[in-house]
Amino acid sequence: MVEQHTPPDFSAYGIDTLWLNPQPTKRTILIAYAHPDDESFGNAGTIARYTGEGVAVHYACATRGECGDVAPELLEGYADVGALRTQELTNAARALNMAAVHFLGYRDSGMPGAPDNQHPKALVQAPREQVTGQLTALIRALRPQVVITFGPYGGYGHPDHIAMHYATVAAFRAASDASRFPEQRAAGLQPWAPARLYYSTMGSAMLRVGVLVMRLMGRDPRRFGNNQDIDMLRALEEITPTHALINTGQHLEQQDQARLSHRSQLGGMASMMKIPAWWRRMTSREGFTQAIPAWQGGARLRDLFEGIDS
Repeated sequence: MVEQHTPPDFSAYGIDTLWLNPQPTKRTILIAYAHPDDESFGNAGTIARYTGEGVAVHYACATRGECGDVAPELLEGYADVGALRTQELTNAARALNMAAVHFLGYRDSGMPGAPDNQHPKALVQAPREQVTGQLTALIRALRPQVVITFGPYGGYGHPDHIAMHYATVAAFRAASDASRFPEQRAAGLQPWAPARLYYSTMGSAMLRVGVLVMRLMGRDPRRFGNNQDIDMLRALEEITPTHALINTGQHLEQQDQARLSHRSQLGGMASMMKIPAWWRRMTSREGFTQAIPAWQGGARLRDLFEGIDS
């Protein structure tokens, strides 16, 4: 007789969970990002590699990506942009064989200075302690060895990315501290200390090329993107170092399937994917900064769990 596993219910913490593969495993990764698509455009290869090795990968997604323009034909059959992007994330998570997606219940805040920043349900309007508590509950219940989030600048300065960085760092520290969020212990969630916290990082080479190309075209690299609200020079200055470099080359088809699931967000990526050799080179490795414990130097890690399992 096969023992049935009942997955935890996080609704008391304002978390709406989509369970896909709820069976527990010995190794677990929790990724904490802001939007549907962050997981695939950032770390689809890493997710595919580890789920292929039997690791449970959970995604804590702060918002449902409500902001931004979407082609009208893509919205057919969906109530709004958030519903469309929720379905896109569901499709991507299935393609990557993720364990679950945990929606924290906030609204996309948009880019700096956008009116969406002021929406009462926007992530940037939420008390950081509240978001930290939700992530702490997930860490204590799921007991991941590895936690991944954005670096301090959030890649390109998106307010939601930055908010998730600070909340996740705080939760990583709080999860093992019995004095923090004691109500969670009363609910049966015991303190848990993950082994490592990583920031995702792309390294500087690709951004340097992008800055050079923009300058050759006579364009200002401080005004990149459809709305010219991304400062590529600042993003280059804020890149965190690569301490772990994960080979994802055996999972290119799977990660492409996940990225293509986010069809409302593809933009220029669809054109890049049509240059197979270049695209393969760009997506066959993914980099991470080891934030906690602090990096002590030495050769780059080739496995996020290196030295943990023993």
